[in-house]
Amino acid sequence: MLTLSFSTLPELARLLSLLGNEQRLAVLGAITVEEKYAREIAEELGISRPLAAIYLRQLEKLGLAEGASLTSDEPPYLRRYYRAVPFEVVLNLDVITSLKRSKDETG
Repeated sequence: MLTLSFSTLPELARLLSLLGNEQRLAVLGAITVEEKYAREIAEELGISRPLAAIYLRQLEKLGLAEGASLTSDEPPYLRRYYRAVPFEVVLNLDVITSLKRSKDETG
């Protein structure tokens, strides 16, 4: 299981912002049990395919999802499937007070 950690307040804020979006959480939930590609998720959740693809890339960039390109015998011949990566976030006041305000700030 991936334990998410952060060293600055902006990093924590980005993570919380990403997870604070109901549609992103729904996308993450959609790929928890089985891997899916963007069109499947978009149809399942009633959102556009480009928006689903954006959310999937954001989740993948933070390490909360993994994508793999697979070939198919029928169009589209190349599909990118995504699955959620099990993770946990440990957050309390001690963690918040230990974080630097920005990446450029020195102790």
